[in-house]
Amino acid sequence: MNIEKNGIEIIKIEKKFKKIISDDIKKNISKKLNLHINSNFLKISDKINKIDDKSFNKLFGNVAKRYLSYNTTKKINLFINTFKLNRNFKKVFLHQMSPSDLKANPKLNKYYYCVYYRVVRKKKKDTLFVHRDSDFWKLHKKNKNLAPIIPYHHDKRIKLWIPIYGCNKQNSLKLFNFSHLHKIKSKYKIVKGLKKPLIDKIYIKKNIKNVIMPFKNFKSDSVIFDDKCVHFAPVNSTSLLRVSCEFTAMILQ
Repeated sequence: MNIEKNGIEIIKIEKKFKKIISDDIKKNISKKLNLHINSNFLKISDKINKIDDKSFNKLFGNVAKRYLSYNTTKKINLFINTFKLNRNFKKVFLHQMSPSDLKANPKLNKYYYCVYYRVVRKKKKDTLFVHRDSDFWKLHKKNKNLAPIIPYHHDKRIKLWIPIYGCNKQNSLKLFNFSHLHKIKSKYKIVKGLKKPLIDKIYIKKNIKNVIMPFKNFKSDSVIFDDKCVHFAPVNSTSLLRVSCEFTAMILQ
């Protein structure tokens, strides 16, 4: 499969590697909730689903407070260095923190790689709206405070999304097929004091029939997609918390 042609590709994640990520996320969340460090996701799920919106946003609303540890992200960076998505790709690597990340979370430092988790409560609007990551990067380009440290020149970006816990066909990532090839109008809106990109509603209406949910096996699959792909996640209609891990990889062609 060619990601440049299709925009989306499924790759397998080794069980041991996924456990490293999962354990790091559990450790981070457990500290926030004052739970035992070895708490399982079922206990974490039960506690977070009972949190009110204000407390939830304070704990999990800012991405800077949801980054994985330096040691785990270093292993992820080594892992994606081995990607052979296309014979023309010379290098695949992670970017590092932005000034706004470092300001929002003093526990971080500029050497951290940007890999974060996302938690979505049951029947709550914790998911993002329909968007493209490329539109966020346009904002970064205009605002040096938002611009992350990128150690090498890059030609394009891809996103990797890994299901960790409570993910299923109803509540997980959905993408507009081949949308990375389309010319799409984006608008920007201030949401909770931050500028956010919005995909044109006419485009969404015309292309809703092209929405796909790419996962076949949530235990072993992860999805890579072009950062120009339009995507979203629906409201979590299950009784459990939904936990995922995601990051942007930079590509030198």
